[in-house]
Amino acid sequence: MTVTRRQALAGLTASLALTSCQVAPGTGKSGFNLLNEDDERKLGRDTHPQIVKEFGGIHDDPALGAYVAGIGHRLVKVCETPAAQFRFTVLNSPIVNAMALPGGYIYVTRGLLALTGNEAEIAGVVGHEIGHVLARHTAERVSQAQATNVLSGVLGVIGAVAGIPGVGDVAQMGAGAYLQSFSRDQETEADHLGLRYLSRAGWHPHAMVSMLERLRDQARLEALMAGRSPDSVDKMDFMASHPRTIDRVHAAMTEAAGAAPQGALGMDPFLDRVDGLVYGDDVSQGVVRDRVFLHPGLDLRFEVPDGFRLVNGEKAVVASHASGAGIVFDGAPARGVADMASYVSRVWLPRSKLEGLNSLDVNGMPAATAVTTGRNRQGNVQVRVVAIRTDVDHIHRFTFVMPPNQMAAMSTELKRTTYSLRRLSADDRAGIHPWRLRIHRVQPGDTVESLANRMAPGQWKVELFQVLNGLQPGEKLEQGRRVKVVRG
Repeated sequence: MTVTRRQALAGLTASLALTSCQVAPGTGKSGFNLLNEDDERKLGRDTHPQIVKEFGGIHDDPALGAYVAGIGHRLVKVCETPAAQFRFTVLNSPIVNAMALPGGYIYVTRGLLALTGNEAEIAGVVGHEIGHVLARHTAERVSQAQATNVLSGVLGVIGAVAGIPGVGDVAQMGAGAYLQSFSRDQETEADHLGLRYLSRAGWHPHAMVSMLERLRDQARLEALMAGRSPDSVDKMDFMASHPRTIDRVHAAMTEAAGAAPQGALGMDPFLDRVDGLVYGDDVSQGVVRDRVFLHPGLDLRFEVPDGFRLVNGEKAVVASHASGAGIVFDGAPARGVADMASYVSRVWLPRSKLEGLNSLDVNGMPAATAVTTGRNRQGNVQVRVVAIRTDVDHIHRFTFVMPPNQMAAMSTELKRTTYSLRRLSADDRAGIHPWRLRIHRVQPGDTVESLANRMAPGQWKVELFQVLNGLQPGEKLEQGRRVKVVRG
């Protein structure tokens, strides 16, 4: 019997539908979900260690962790499943982020707490993540990815048999799309649920709006620091997985206007908890100080050229320039290779066409460099790679990515960056200490500019002070107000 393509797809789709319709407790809606509750708990439990590892470990402040967990459990008590088990974790990462896993695993980063202005705002974020769990959004995404993988195989085979070109490619694009972050509709739904829990638990509903505004202001500042227009954060493309923050702000404002205009903000309790919080890089992960990166554990430091913004990421240190040029610094095991030229050509980039491969000595450390080409989102790029053996077992690497025809013009700066890699001096080590948030009560004569100029970060002090304290440009400080400043 011959089974047509349409019959095969209809049969598979019907089979999946019969076994996968489940009701999400947060929304009461039936959704496509191949995971039962035990599957979700196992997925969360198995993924939890990976999240902790990727985001700098658990923040070493039990009191702050207990405070955030207390906010979370207060929200759980007023949700649709008050007896559900949730676990709340503060991650030791400077990035501004919050996440949710199936099974009730909720995460907020140290960077998010530094940005937040009061207890109600963090409750809005945590409520949003609880909303993702109770709407079973992650479970739906995983289920859709699993089903799409099945459909991809079927479509690919049917397409090949029927002689239909490109069918398999379209199916694979669908699988990739399902594996992206939460969809725009899911983010909107989680905002709605978070606002519901926020109000029920006794916090002011406007905090959801003010927190979204903070997130947008933070994104605008990061764009400014990277040499892009701040307005670029309000744009989206066809494959964007999140709604524009400005749209979320407007939607939250509309919904909050319909909620009871009452509830606590909890500013003082929150500021008391974050007073002394490490801001930016943790010393154990290396620190960025303007254009210099220093890592006491690795006993290394280097400096990038003027005009580059340096960011310490979870897996690499990245510097970006408004021209589109970029620098990536990372590490890798030596794998027993002693000759650095061999490492570059045989281990690191065995499939690349390399030019100018030669050996170097970088401040007593054996190294090698070569040039190749590549592509990024902007198109063709020139790439210079440098591998440096920093000890017997470890190699550290620079990848310099330049738009076409810029490599020669920036060769001197790239060379200076390469040869700036060296061991830490005694003065370097003495100067490595964390930045911390300090809570300051505004005194007579204090201004945004005067307080910002006392802060530790070297650039964008006024803009950072405004973002940390939810201030708009030109807004004045009221005497007696408590504000966040960053001190060394």
